[in-house]
Amino acid sequence: MQRKHNLLVLSDVHLGSDLVHHSRPDAPERADSSLRRDRDLAAMLEWYREHRVGKKPWRLVIAGDFVDFVGMSVSVPQSRVDMPGDALDLTEEERAHGLGGAVEHAVLKLQMVGTHHAEVFASLARFVADGNLLVVVRGNHDVDFHWEPVQREFLSLLSGHAPLEQSCVEFAPWFYYEEGEIFIEHGHQYDSFCSYENVMHPVSPRDPRRSSRSISDVLLRYVVRPTRGMRESGHDDMTIADYLRFGARLGATGMLALARRFFGALGALFAIWRYQFGGAADWVRQEHDRKMRLLAEARQISESRLRALAKLQRPPATKSLLMILASVMLDRIVVAVLGLALVVAVFYFTPTFEYATLAAVFAASLAAGLGIAWARARGPLDASGELRDCAPRVARLFPAAFVVMGHTHLPEVRQDADAETTYVNLGAWAEEDSEDGCAPALPATRTHLVVQSVDGELVAELMKWGDAGPERFQPGYRSGADPTTA
Repeated sequence: MQRKHNLLVLSDVHLGSDLVHHSRPDAPERADSSLRRDRDLAAMLEWYREHRVGKKPWRLVIAGDFVDFVGMSVSVPQSRVDMPGDALDLTEEERAHGLGGAVEHAVLKLQMVGTHHAEVFASLARFVADGNLLVVVRGNHDVDFHWEPVQREFLSLLSGHAPLEQSCVEFAPWFYYEEGEIFIEHGHQYDSFCSYENVMHPVSPRDPRRSSRSISDVLLRYVVRPTRGMRESGHDDMTIADYLRFGARLGATGMLALARRFFGALGALFAIWRYQFGGAADWVRQEHDRKMRLLAEARQISESRLRALAKLQRPPATKSLLMILASVMLDRIVVAVLGLALVVAVFYFTPTFEYATLAAVFAASLAAGLGIAWARARGPLDASGELRDCAPRVARLFPAAFVVMGHTHLPEVRQDADAETTYVNLGAWAEEDSEDGCAPALPATRTHLVVQSVDGELVAELMKWGDAGPERFQPGYRSGADPTTA
Protein backbone atom coordinates (compact mmCIF):
# COMPACT_ATOMS: atom_id res chain seq x y z
CA MET A 1 0.00 0.00 0.00
CA GLN A 2 1.41 3.38 -1.01
CA ARG A 3 1.61 5.77 1.93
CA LYS A 4 0.14 9.23 1.38
CA HIS A 5 2.20 10.86 4.12
CA ASN A 6 5.39 10.48 6.12
CA LEU A 7 5.44 10.53 9.90
CA LEU A 8 7.36 12.79 12.25
CA VAL A 9 6.99 11.78 15.92
CA LEU A 10 8.25 13.50 19.06
CA SER A 11 7.33 13.62 22.73
CA ASP A 12 7.87 15.33 26.08
CA VAL A 13 8.39 18.96 25.11
CA HIS A 14 6.83 20.26 28.38
CA LEU A 15 6.10 23.80 27.23
CA GLY A 16 5.39 25.97 30.26
CA SER A 17 7.46 23.88 32.69
CA ASP A 18 9.35 27.01 33.78
CA LEU A 19 6.15 28.93 34.56
CA VAL A 20 6.37 28.28 38.31
CA HIS A 21 6.18 31.79 39.70
CA HIS A 22 3.14 31.23 41.92
CA SER A 23 5.01 28.72 44.10
CA ARG A 24 8.47 30.22 43.50
CA PRO A 25 8.25 33.97 42.88
CA ASP A 26 12.06 34.20 42.75
CA ALA A 27 12.33 31.89 39.73
CA PRO A 28 13.84 33.47 36.57
CA GLU A 29 11.32 34.99 34.22
CA ARG A 30 12.57 32.66 31.51
CA ALA A 31 14.78 29.60 32.04
CA ASP A 32 17.81 29.16 29.78
CA SER A 33 16.76 25.59 28.97
CA SER A 34 13.34 26.90 27.92
CA LEU A 35 14.89 29.35 25.47
CA ARG A 36 17.11 26.64 23.97
CA ARG A 37 14.16 24.28 23.65
CA ASP A 38 12.06 26.89 21.81
CA ARG A 39 14.89 27.79 19.47
CA ASP A 40 15.68 24.19 18.58
CA LEU A 41 12.08 22.99 18.25
CA ALA A 42 11.09 25.96 16.07
CA ALA A 43 14.14 25.38 13.87
CA MET A 44 13.31 21.68 13.53
CA LEU A 45 9.72 22.39 12.52
CA GLU A 46 10.89 24.91 9.92
CA TRP A 47 13.45 22.44 8.55
CA TYR A 48 10.93 19.64 8.06
CA ARG A 49 8.38 22.08 6.64
CA GLU A 50 10.91 22.94 3.95
CA HIS A 51 12.17 19.37 3.42
CA ARG A 52 9.49 16.91 2.38
CA VAL A 53 10.44 13.36 1.42
CA GLY A 54 8.98 12.20 -1.87
CA LYS A 55 6.83 15.36 -1.98
CA LYS A 56 4.57 13.82 0.67
CA PRO A 57 3.17 15.92 3.51
CA TRP A 58 4.30 15.23 7.05
CA ARG A 59 1.98 13.99 9.74
CA LEU A 60 3.45 15.25 13.01
CA VAL A 61 2.40 13.11 15.98
CA ILE A 62 3.18 14.68 19.35
CA ALA A 63 3.11 11.67 21.64
CA GLY A 64 2.16 13.41 24.88
CA ASP A 65 3.41 16.03 27.33
CA PHE A 66 3.60 18.82 24.76
CA VAL A 67 2.19 21.34 27.28
CA ASP A 68 3.07 20.98 30.97
CA PHE A 69 -0.31 21.80 32.50
CA VAL A 70 0.55 19.78 35.61
CA GLY A 71 4.04 21.18 36.18
CA MET A 72 3.00 24.82 35.88
CA SER A 73 2.42 26.86 39.02
CA VAL A 74 0.72 30.08 37.92
CA SER A 75 -1.64 32.60 39.47
CA VAL A 76 -4.88 33.97 38.10
CA PRO A 77 -3.99 36.70 35.57
CA GLN A 78 -4.65 40.21 36.85
CA SER A 79 -7.09 40.77 33.99
CA ARG A 80 -9.29 37.96 35.35
CA VAL A 81 -8.91 38.98 38.99
CA ASP A 82 -10.36 42.39 38.27
CA MET A 83 -13.32 41.07 36.29
CA PRO A 84 -16.62 40.96 38.25
CA GLY A 85 -18.41 37.65 38.52
CA ASP A 86 -15.35 35.56 37.73
CA ALA A 87 -16.17 31.85 37.76
CA LEU A 88 -12.72 30.33 38.31
CA ASP A 89 -13.90 28.85 41.63
CA LEU A 90 -10.47 28.43 43.24
CA THR A 91 -10.08 25.78 45.94
CA GLU A 92 -7.77 26.26 48.92
CA GLU A 93 -5.28 23.91 47.26
CA GLU A 94 -5.32 26.00 44.09
CA ARG A 95 -4.84 29.20 46.07
CA ALA A 96 -1.75 27.60 47.61
CA HIS A 97 -0.24 25.94 44.53
CA GLY A 98 -1.66 27.79 41.53
CA LEU A 99 -4.33 27.17 38.93
CA GLY A 100 -5.42 23.53 38.77
CA GLY A 101 -7.10 21.12 36.41
CA ALA A 102 -10.52 22.73 35.96
CA VAL A 103 -11.38 23.53 32.37
CA GLU A 104 -11.26 27.31 32.92
CA HIS A 105 -7.89 26.98 34.63
CA ALA A 106 -6.46 24.84 31.82
CA VAL A 107 -7.58 27.38 29.20
CA LEU A 108 -5.83 30.18 31.08
CA LYS A 109 -2.68 28.06 31.44
CA LEU A 110 -2.67 27.31 27.74
CA GLN A 111 -3.01 31.01 26.92
CA MET A 112 0.02 31.73 29.13
CA VAL A 113 1.98 28.98 27.39
CA GLY A 114 1.01 30.38 23.99
CA THR A 115 2.46 33.75 24.96
CA HIS A 116 5.52 32.31 26.73
CA HIS A 117 6.37 30.03 23.80
CA ALA A 118 5.09 32.15 20.90
CA GLU A 119 8.05 31.14 18.73
CA VAL A 120 7.10 27.45 18.93
CA PHE A 121 3.40 28.10 18.29
CA ALA A 122 4.24 30.27 15.28
CA SER A 123 6.49 27.60 13.75
CA LEU A 124 3.94 24.88 14.46
CA ALA A 125 1.18 26.96 12.85
CA ARG A 126 3.28 27.54 9.72
CA PHE A 127 4.09 23.82 9.61
CA VAL A 128 0.39 22.88 9.63
CA ALA A 129 -0.69 25.72 7.32
CA ASP A 130 1.80 24.48 4.72
CA GLY A 131 -0.29 21.35 4.14
CA ASN A 132 1.02 19.09 6.91
CA LEU A 133 -1.09 17.42 9.60
CA LEU A 134 -0.84 17.47 13.39
CA VAL A 135 -1.96 14.81 15.87
CA VAL A 136 -1.79 15.61 19.59
CA VAL A 137 -1.77 12.52 21.83
CA ARG A 138 -2.46 13.11 25.52
CA GLY A 139 0.23 12.44 28.10
CA ASN A 140 0.13 12.63 31.86
CA HIS A 141 1.38 16.23 32.00
CA ASP A 142 -1.13 17.45 29.39
CA VAL A 143 -4.08 15.30 30.39
CA ASP A 144 -6.08 18.56 30.45
CA PHE A 145 -6.32 18.29 26.66
CA HIS A 146 -9.30 16.03 27.38
CA TRP A 147 -11.35 19.22 27.89
CA GLU A 148 -12.87 20.28 24.55
CA PRO A 149 -12.58 24.04 25.34
CA VAL A 150 -8.83 23.49 25.82
CA GLN A 151 -8.61 21.85 22.41
CA ARG A 152 -10.48 24.77 20.84
CA GLU A 153 -8.15 27.25 22.55
CA PHE A 154 -5.13 25.38 21.19
CA LEU A 155 -6.52 25.67 17.66
CA SER A 156 -7.24 29.34 18.26
CA LEU A 157 -3.67 29.99 19.38
CA LEU A 158 -2.29 28.31 16.25
CA SER A 159 -4.73 30.17 14.01
CA GLY A 160 -3.50 33.43 15.48
CA HIS A 161 -0.15 32.80 13.79
CA ALA A 162 -1.25 31.34 10.45
CA PRO A 163 -4.57 30.44 8.80
CA LEU A 164 -5.27 26.72 9.03
CA GLU A 165 -8.14 24.28 8.69
CA GLN A 166 -9.49 22.71 11.86
CA SER A 167 -9.42 19.30 10.13
CA CYS A 168 -5.60 19.52 9.96
CA VAL A 169 -5.33 19.10 13.75
CA GLU A 170 -6.50 15.97 15.58
CA PHE A 171 -6.59 15.27 19.31
CA ALA A 172 -6.07 11.58 20.08
CA PRO A 173 -7.48 10.70 23.50
CA TRP A 174 -5.39 7.57 23.96
CA PHE A 175 -3.18 6.49 21.05
CA TYR A 176 -2.42 6.88 17.35
CA TYR A 177 -2.48 3.76 15.16
CA GLU A 178 -1.78 2.81 11.56
CA GLU A 179 -2.65 -0.85 11.20
CA GLY A 180 0.32 -3.15 10.71
CA GLU A 181 2.74 -0.22 10.72
CA ILE A 182 2.90 1.91 13.84
CA PHE A 183 1.25 2.28 17.25
CA ILE A 184 1.97 5.44 19.28
CA GLU A 185 0.96 6.36 22.81
CA HIS A 186 2.60 8.34 25.58
CA GLY A 187 3.25 5.37 27.89
CA HIS A 188 2.28 6.82 31.27
CA GLN A 189 -0.53 4.27 31.61
CA TYR A 190 2.15 1.60 32.17
CA ASP A 191 3.62 3.60 35.06
CA SER A 192 1.55 3.26 38.24
CA PHE A 193 2.92 6.50 39.66
CA CYS A 194 1.60 8.46 36.65
CA SER A 195 -1.34 6.45 35.31
CA TYR A 196 -5.04 7.32 35.46
CA GLU A 197 -7.75 4.76 36.11
CA ASN A 198 -10.04 6.09 33.38
CA VAL A 199 -7.86 7.09 30.45
CA MET A 200 -10.81 8.13 28.30
CA HIS A 201 -12.42 10.27 31.02
CA PRO A 202 -9.67 11.35 33.45
CA VAL A 203 -11.68 13.44 35.88
CA SER A 204 -11.71 13.41 39.66
CA PRO A 205 -14.57 11.45 41.29
CA ARG A 206 -14.40 13.99 44.09
CA ASP A 207 -14.95 16.89 41.68
CA PRO A 208 -15.73 15.95 38.05
CA ARG A 209 -15.17 19.59 37.05
CA ARG A 210 -11.44 18.95 37.53
CA SER A 211 -8.97 16.51 36.02
CA SER A 212 -7.84 13.60 38.16
CA ARG A 213 -4.42 13.55 39.82
CA SER A 214 -1.76 10.87 39.94
CA ILE A 215 0.81 10.47 42.71
CA SER A 216 3.36 12.16 40.49
CA ASP A 217 1.01 15.12 39.92
CA VAL A 218 0.42 15.64 43.65
CA LEU A 219 4.09 15.42 44.63
CA LEU A 220 5.01 17.83 41.83
CA ARG A 221 2.46 20.45 42.92
CA TYR A 222 2.76 20.10 46.69
CA VAL A 223 6.47 19.36 47.16
CA VAL A 224 8.70 19.78 44.12
CA ARG A 225 7.55 23.11 42.67
CA PRO A 226 7.40 25.04 45.99
CA THR A 227 10.78 23.72 47.23
CA ARG A 228 13.80 25.72 46.14
CA GLY A 229 16.54 23.49 44.70
CA MET A 230 14.34 20.40 44.33
CA ARG A 231 14.10 19.10 40.78
CA GLU A 232 11.46 16.98 39.13
CA SER A 233 13.87 14.34 37.81
CA GLY A 234 16.71 12.40 39.41
CA HIS A 235 14.72 10.83 42.26
CA ASP A 236 15.09 7.22 41.07
CA ASP A 237 18.39 6.65 42.87
CA MET A 238 17.84 8.90 45.89
CA THR A 239 17.60 7.37 49.35
CA ILE A 240 16.10 8.63 52.59
CA ALA A 241 19.58 9.78 53.62
CA ASP A 242 19.83 11.84 50.40
CA TYR A 243 16.55 13.60 51.19
CA LEU A 244 17.65 14.23 54.78
CA ARG A 245 20.86 15.82 53.51
CA PHE A 246 18.83 17.92 51.09
CA GLY A 247 16.56 19.01 53.93
CA ALA A 248 19.55 19.90 56.09
CA ARG A 249 20.76 22.28 53.39
CA LEU A 250 17.44 24.10 53.60
CA GLY A 251 18.02 24.93 57.26
CA ALA A 252 15.62 24.42 60.16
CA THR A 253 12.91 26.67 58.76
CA GLY A 254 13.20 25.20 55.26
CA MET A 255 13.10 21.66 56.60
CA LEU A 256 9.96 22.37 58.60
CA ALA A 257 8.34 23.88 55.52
CA LEU A 258 9.33 20.83 53.48
CA ALA A 259 7.83 18.53 56.13
CA ARG A 260 4.61 20.55 56.03
CA ARG A 261 4.43 20.21 52.23
CA PHE A 262 5.21 16.51 52.49
CA PHE A 263 2.37 15.78 54.92
CA GLY A 264 0.05 18.02 52.92
CA ALA A 265 0.77 15.88 49.85
CA LEU A 266 0.19 12.73 51.89
CA GLY A 267 -3.20 14.03 53.02
CA ALA A 268 -4.15 14.85 49.42
CA LEU A 269 -3.15 11.35 48.29
CA PHE A 270 -5.23 9.72 51.02
CA ALA A 271 -8.21 11.84 49.92
CA ILE A 272 -7.75 10.67 46.30
CA TRP A 273 -7.63 7.06 47.52
CA ARG A 274 -10.81 7.49 49.59
CA TYR A 275 -12.88 9.02 46.78
CA GLN A 276 -12.17 6.15 44.38
CA PHE A 277 -14.62 3.88 46.15
CA GLY A 278 -18.03 5.48 45.85
CA GLY A 279 -20.93 6.27 43.58
CA ALA A 280 -19.12 9.21 41.99
CA ALA A 281 -16.28 6.89 40.96
CA ASP A 282 -18.84 4.54 39.38
CA TRP A 283 -20.20 7.43 37.32
CA VAL A 284 -16.72 8.33 36.06
CA ARG A 285 -16.10 4.71 35.03
CA GLN A 286 -19.43 4.63 33.17
CA GLU A 287 -18.50 7.78 31.27
CA HIS A 288 -15.11 6.27 30.48
CA ASP A 289 -16.82 3.16 29.10
CA ARG A 290 -19.16 5.29 27.01
CA LYS A 291 -16.27 7.19 25.47
CA MET A 292 -14.45 3.94 24.82
CA ARG A 293 -17.44 2.68 22.84
CA LEU A 294 -17.47 5.92 20.85
CA LEU A 295 -13.76 5.54 20.11
CA ALA A 296 -14.31 1.96 18.95
CA GLU A 297 -17.03 3.12 16.56
CA ALA A 298 -15.06 6.11 15.27
CA ARG A 299 -11.87 4.11 14.62
CA GLN A 300 -13.65 0.90 13.58
CA ILE A 301 -11.80 -1.02 16.29
CA SER A 302 -13.57 -3.68 18.30
CA GLU A 303 -14.40 -2.63 21.82
CA SER A 304 -13.00 -5.93 23.11
CA ARG A 305 -9.60 -5.02 21.65
CA LEU A 306 -9.66 -1.66 23.40
CA ARG A 307 -10.58 -3.29 26.69
CA ALA A 308 -7.78 -5.82 26.28
CA LEU A 309 -5.37 -2.95 25.71
CA ALA A 310 -6.65 -1.20 28.83
CA LYS A 311 -5.98 -4.36 30.86
CA LEU A 312 -2.26 -4.04 30.06
CA GLN A 313 -2.15 -0.74 31.93
CA ARG A 314 -0.84 -0.47 35.47
CA PRO A 315 -3.50 0.58 38.01
CA PRO A 316 -2.81 3.97 39.60
CA ALA A 317 -0.76 3.77 42.78
CA THR A 318 -3.44 5.93 44.40
CA LYS A 319 -5.68 2.84 44.53
CA SER A 320 -3.42 1.28 47.18
CA LEU A 321 -2.49 2.72 50.58
CA LEU A 322 0.71 0.67 50.52
CA MET A 323 1.69 2.12 47.15
CA ILE A 324 0.97 5.63 48.41
CA LEU A 325 3.29 5.03 51.35
CA ALA A 326 5.89 3.61 48.96
CA SER A 327 5.70 6.66 46.73
CA VAL A 328 6.83 8.91 49.58
CA MET A 329 9.27 6.34 51.03
CA LEU A 330 7.24 5.88 54.22
CA ASP A 331 7.27 2.14 53.52
CA ARG A 332 11.06 2.14 53.95
CA ILE A 333 10.80 4.12 57.16
CA VAL A 334 8.18 1.70 58.53
CA VAL A 335 10.35 -1.31 57.67
CA ALA A 336 13.40 0.32 59.25
CA VAL A 337 11.50 1.24 62.45
CA LEU A 338 9.94 -2.22 62.73
CA GLY A 339 13.31 -3.85 62.15
CA LEU A 340 14.93 -1.71 64.85
CA ALA A 341 12.06 -2.40 67.24
CA LEU A 342 12.40 -6.14 66.61
CA VAL A 343 16.14 -6.06 67.32
CA VAL A 344 15.60 -4.09 70.56
CA ALA A 345 12.84 -6.50 71.63
CA VAL A 346 15.08 -9.49 70.97
CA PHE A 347 17.85 -8.07 73.17
CA TYR A 348 15.35 -7.19 75.88
CA PHE A 349 13.59 -10.56 76.08
CA THR A 350 16.48 -12.98 75.32
CA PRO A 351 18.21 -14.18 78.54
CA THR A 352 21.83 -14.41 77.30
CA PHE A 353 23.90 -12.00 75.22
CA GLU A 354 25.07 -14.70 72.78
CA TYR A 355 21.54 -15.86 71.96
CA ALA A 356 20.35 -12.28 71.78
CA THR A 357 23.07 -11.40 69.28
CA LEU A 358 22.20 -14.33 67.02
CA ALA A 359 18.49 -13.57 67.27
CA ALA A 360 19.09 -9.88 66.57
CA VAL A 361 21.11 -10.72 63.45
CA PHE A 362 18.28 -12.99 62.33
CA ALA A 363 15.67 -10.30 63.03
CA ALA A 364 17.62 -7.63 61.17
CA SER A 365 18.13 -9.99 58.21
CA LEU A 366 14.43 -10.80 58.19
CA ALA A 367 13.49 -7.10 58.18
CA ALA A 368 15.99 -6.37 55.41
CA GLY A 369 14.70 -9.33 53.37
CA LEU A 370 11.12 -8.16 53.73
CA GLY A 371 12.17 -4.69 52.68
CA ILE A 372 13.93 -6.00 49.57
CA ALA A 373 10.96 -8.23 48.69
CA TRP A 374 8.55 -5.31 49.01
CA ALA A 375 10.81 -3.07 46.92
CA ARG A 376 10.78 -5.68 44.16
CA ALA A 377 7.00 -6.07 44.38
CA ARG A 378 6.55 -2.30 44.32
CA GLY A 379 8.77 -1.94 41.25
CA PRO A 380 11.27 0.78 40.33
CA LEU A 381 10.44 4.45 40.01
CA ASP A 382 11.86 4.45 36.48
CA ALA A 383 9.17 2.93 34.26
CA SER A 384 11.43 2.23 31.27
CA GLY A 385 11.28 -1.52 31.79
CA GLU A 386 7.49 -1.52 32.10
CA LEU A 387 7.05 0.34 28.82
CA ARG A 388 9.57 -1.85 27.03
CA ASP A 389 7.97 -5.07 28.33
CA CYS A 390 4.47 -3.93 27.35
CA ALA A 391 5.41 -3.11 23.75
CA PRO A 392 5.23 -6.69 22.35
CA ARG A 393 1.95 -7.28 24.18
CA VAL A 394 0.53 -4.10 22.69
CA ALA A 395 1.65 -5.27 19.25
CA ARG A 396 -0.17 -8.58 19.66
CA LEU A 397 -3.41 -6.62 20.11
CA PHE A 398 -2.59 -3.88 17.59
CA PRO A 399 -0.20 -5.41 15.06
CA ALA A 400 2.52 -2.90 14.17
CA ALA A 401 6.09 -2.96 12.98
CA PHE A 402 6.88 -0.17 15.45
CA VAL A 403 5.45 0.48 18.92
CA VAL A 404 6.40 4.01 19.96
CA MET A 405 6.19 5.66 23.38
CA GLY A 406 7.71 8.53 25.33
CA HIS A 407 7.23 9.42 29.01
CA THR A 408 10.58 8.22 30.42
CA HIS A 409 12.69 10.86 28.60
CA LEU A 410 15.18 8.08 27.79
CA PRO A 411 15.52 7.36 24.04
CA GLU A 412 15.65 3.69 23.17
CA VAL A 413 15.23 1.38 20.21
CA ARG A 414 14.87 -2.33 20.87
CA GLN A 415 13.52 -5.13 18.74
CA ASP A 416 11.34 -7.87 20.11
CA ALA A 417 12.92 -11.33 20.12
CA ASP A 418 10.43 -12.60 17.54
CA ALA A 419 11.74 -9.91 15.11
CA GLU A 420 8.23 -8.67 14.35
CA THR A 421 8.02 -5.50 16.43
CA THR A 422 10.52 -2.77 17.27
CA TYR A 423 9.99 -0.71 20.41
CA VAL A 424 11.01 2.95 20.21
CA ASN A 425 11.16 5.44 23.05
CA LEU A 426 11.28 8.98 21.76
CA GLY A 427 13.37 10.62 24.48
CA ALA A 428 12.56 14.25 25.32
CA TRP A 429 12.98 17.90 24.43
CA ALA A 430 12.70 19.18 27.99
CA GLU A 431 15.30 19.47 30.73
CA GLU A 432 15.61 21.31 34.02
CA ASP A 433 18.08 24.06 34.84
CA SER A 434 19.96 23.44 38.09
CA GLU A 435 20.72 26.23 40.53
CA ASP A 436 24.31 25.01 40.97
CA GLY A 437 24.96 24.75 37.24
CA CYS A 438 25.34 20.96 37.32
CA ALA A 439 24.26 18.88 34.33
CA PRO A 440 20.58 17.89 34.44
CA ALA A 441 19.71 14.38 35.58
CA LEU A 442 17.76 13.89 32.34
CA PRO A 443 19.28 16.05 29.59
CA ALA A 444 17.15 16.89 26.58
CA THR A 445 18.06 14.49 23.80
CA ARG A 446 16.15 16.46 21.11
CA THR A 447 15.27 13.09 19.58
CA HIS A 448 12.40 12.44 17.16
CA LEU A 449 11.31 9.60 14.91
CA VAL A 450 11.02 9.86 11.12
CA VAL A 451 8.89 7.13 9.47
CA GLN A 452 8.62 6.69 5.73
CA SER A 453 8.22 4.02 3.08
CA VAL A 454 11.36 3.10 1.11
CA ASP A 455 10.89 0.68 -1.81
CA GLY A 456 7.63 -0.50 -0.26
CA GLU A 457 9.26 -1.19 3.11
CA LEU A 458 8.51 0.81 6.26
CA VAL A 459 11.64 2.51 7.62
CA ALA A 460 11.89 4.39 10.91
CA GLU A 461 14.93 6.38 11.95
CA LEU A 462 15.46 7.87 15.38
CA MET A 463 16.98 11.28 14.77
CA LYS A 464 18.25 14.09 16.99
CA TRP A 465 18.24 17.78 16.24
CA GLY A 466 21.74 19.18 15.89
CA ASP A 467 23.20 22.58 15.15
CA ALA A 468 23.13 21.92 11.40
CA GLY A 469 19.84 20.05 11.25
CA PRO A 470 18.61 16.50 11.93
CA GLU A 471 21.30 13.91 12.67
CA ARG A 472 20.88 10.16 12.97
CA PHE A 473 20.72 9.22 16.62
CA GLN A 474 21.22 5.58 15.69
CA PRO A 475 21.35 3.58 12.44
CA GLY A 476 18.05 3.20 10.60
CA TYR A 477 15.64 0.50 11.74
CA ARG A 478 13.70 -1.55 9.26
CA SER A 479 11.09 -4.06 10.29
CA GLY A 480 13.10 -7.28 10.50
CA ALA A 481 16.44 -5.63 11.25
CA ASP A 482 18.88 -6.82 13.91
CA PRO A 483 18.14 -5.80 17.50
CA THR A 484 19.86 -2.63 18.65
CA THR A 485 19.58 -0.73 21.88
CA ALA A 486 20.30 2.93 22.54
